[in-house]
Amino acid sequence: MIRRLFLKLFRRRRLQQDLEAELAFHREMSAAGGNPIPLGNAGVIKEQAFDLWRFNAIENFWRDLIYAGRALRRSPGFVLTALLSLGLGIGVNTAMFSLAVEFLLSEPSVRDAKSLVYVRQGGNSHVLPAVIDQLRRSGMFEDVAGENEETFINFNNGLETRRVFAVQATGNFFTALGVPVAQGRGWNETDASEVAVLHPHFWRTRLGGDPAIVGKAIRLDGRRYTVLGILPDNYRSLIGYGYSPDVFVPQYIEGTILAAYARLKPGMTLGQLNAAMPALGQRLDREFPSRYESNKELRATPVSGFARIQKEREALTVSLFFAILLAIVGLVLLIACVNVAGLLLARASTRRQEIAIRLALGASRGRLLQQLLAESLLLSLAGAALGFLFALGAAKAAAAIPLPVPVPIRLQIEPDWRVASYAALMAILSAIASGLMPAWQSLKESLSAGMQRERKLRIRRVLVIAQIAVSFIVLTTAALFLQNLVRTSSLSPGFDIRQTVRAEVYLPPGVYKDSRAINSYVSRALAQLRGIPGIEGAAAARIIPFTDSTNFETGLTFADNGGKQQARFNWNAVTPDFFRVMDIALLKGRAFAAQDNGGSKVAIVNQEFVRRYLGSREPIGTTFLWQEDKTPYQIVGVVRGTKNMTIGEDARAQLYEPLAQIENDRPRIQFVTRSATPPAAQLTAVRQALRRAEPAAGLEVETMFSAIGFAFLPSQVGAVLMGSIGALALLLAIVGLYGVLAYSVARRTREIGIRIAIGASPGDVVGMMVREFARLLVTGIGIGLVLALFVTRPLSMFFVPGLSASDPATYAAVIAVLGVTGMLAAVGPVRRALGVDPLECLRYE
Repeated sequence: MIRRLFLKLFRRRRLQQDLEAELAFHREMSAAGGNPIPLGNAGVIKEQAFDLWRFNAIENFWRDLIYAGRALRRSPGFVLTALLSLGLGIGVNTAMFSLAVEFLLSEPSVRDAKSLVYVRQGGNSHVLPAVIDQLRRSGMFEDVAGENEETFINFNNGLETRRVFAVQATGNFFTALGVPVAQGRGWNETDASEVAVLHPHFWRTRLGGDPAIVGKAIRLDGRRYTVLGILPDNYRSLIGYGYSPDVFVPQYIEGTILAAYARLKPGMTLGQLNAAMPALGQRLDREFPSRYESNKELRATPVSGFARIQKEREALTVSLFFAILLAIVGLVLLIACVNVAGLLLARASTRRQEIAIRLALGASRGRLLQQLLAESLLLSLAGAALGFLFALGAAKAAAAIPLPVPVPIRLQIEPDWRVASYAALMAILSAIASGLMPAWQSLKESLSAGMQRERKLRIRRVLVIAQIAVSFIVLTTAALFLQNLVRTSSLSPGFDIRQTVRAEVYLPPGVYKDSRAINSYVSRALAQLRGIPGIEGAAAARIIPFTDSTNFETGLTFADNGGKQQARFNWNAVTPDFFRVMDIALLKGRAFAAQDNGGSKVAIVNQEFVRRYLGSREPIGTTFLWQEDKTPYQIVGVVRGTKNMTIGEDARAQLYEPLAQIENDRPRIQFVTRSATPPAAQLTAVRQALRRAEPAAGLEVETMFSAIGFAFLPSQVGAVLMGSIGALALLLAIVGLYGVLAYSVARRTREIGIRIAIGASPGDVVGMMVREFARLLVTGIGIGLVLALFVTRPLSMFFVPGLSASDPATYAAVIAVLGVTGMLAAVGPVRRALGVDPLECLRYE
């Protein structure tokens, strides 16, 4: 067997020479015996011998591809139309898939990401540094490192101080995790704390890409930090989703909590680790008693791959969005395949005689089917190549668009085997979807050519009806997301965004270490802000909505009935003027006052908090205990609720404390001012006032309207993506509808000519064509309407309250759009029908 394979691959010429010699010998013997026909058909004998030497399936398929390429070269218009349809369909699918891979399946830039796990303590995402030390000493892991990726640092370039995003990490961050460094090196546990590693984007934009920056010092938080290294351009953080902080430093202020990442020991599985976690949790519970009773539960989750998607709620939500997106763009590809199938059916009509001759000469149906499918495969492969290039360009363009988010998102869209494999899979599926049915119909040609043409026309009509139905579903999805954006834009966030300015300040943590220093700064800053001409009020807060969020899920014990309830609410700490400046209505009770500084604890809640946890009880004066804290909180006011992170979110319970009442050791403070003049004109004055209060602080100042852009991002992304996909689906549907109508006119040229010759008016011809078109359109819309009512139901989770997936106005708009565009598609074929010359068509085939 091996010898035969060797001969097939490398000794084919010798086998051919041996065959020629054998045939010559037999001819000589026959001639010597007087036989005029030595061996019969020598060509057949050679073919039979060649079949024993060749890899028939492969070589036949290769010859079919060559023949298909030659045949397609003679029809450039057909090829161009098919390539555009398939290229756009496969391209948009591949582009969406590449974005999904980047968001969900990209691995962080660490050594052996599969052996790295994220350790959670209870329901918390971060732990104390002492807990990380205990995890390292436990002996269960090869090593454990921690990072606080949700922090800032002040960078001074010699002219001004700006707040930049930073990662504060443990001393073994680079060695334990194996984070790569493009220039220089990462730090280790023997380095001083005043060192830094830079993200390449920060290095280029803030330091001009200085090639000699490694070893030099930059000013961070008012001190000199030595730059040890620069990360690679394709660096991906452990958080994922494109989050790319600017500066990495090996230090953190007291009280900082860190995300814990542990590397598994060789041979240990995630299941074995989680089975051993309860015992470790009990040890931690004894060493670090927790107010929130979370130490008893420790669990580890993967940091990459499908396993991460299965374990993390956030990843599941993003996965569901991309699954729906890929399903929608899959429908667009289906529309493109229907277009190409229609073109192949029309092309098969011109090859009827060729195929009949091949069948008459003895060609098998399977062999001809393979040859016809080779054309569709060749078109699909070329379309996939075109679509792959389009996808890379589109995905990179999408990644380069700055998003209105409060964090640095930099996507690294790179072609890899997964994206290439997906494009290849789309090509194969497209070849089958667009080529199998036309090829099979072509083989069923009979002598009854007219009946066969009528059957092909019916098939094309069915394809167009399916195309319109699928287009209706895609357009309905796009219209619902556009309607969602319109409704989102009209929603109120619950506070004033037109006359307010938001400022975020990051104080030097080495100077502002406790509440006393921070509260003193807040008082100075508010005095400076209130002194600006045109400013009607100023307030400070830990959190301004849509820029950050702090959630608590904890037990509350109410004194009036002794009942303990598990409560979940958004928390904030604010100064007394916050509600007036933000224009948040006070519904009951009073606002905070200057004397609310911790002597007796007070709180203000929103309506949703009262509805969920107090019911019909009077909220004003109600006291409660917060977990093990023995000091009671008294509710002194009820305010109108606001949105927190997204404009379309459901109502959430909210609890406010006075800023002076809490132990505020966090150097990040936010301010809001109300202006009697246009807020954009106050940005410079606000920036100068805050600079006077603390020259070394990092500042970000913007109008509130600009600051909440993140709130509209989900609606905007959905509307842009789905709207673009819907427009593409509509374009492809119009092309398909035009094609079937034009084919119908061409097929019925003789009929139309005879009708005109015997007295049919132009109106009669137009009516005949419009009725045919209307039947296709109405049938497709009817089927699409029924399907869309069921298919779009899961989308409701992405819409603002009040918008139904079966919104009648949206469906009516889609029907109108399809009707109008369908009419436009029919104009060309109808005009062609009116231009038929009766004398010419009487001589028509």
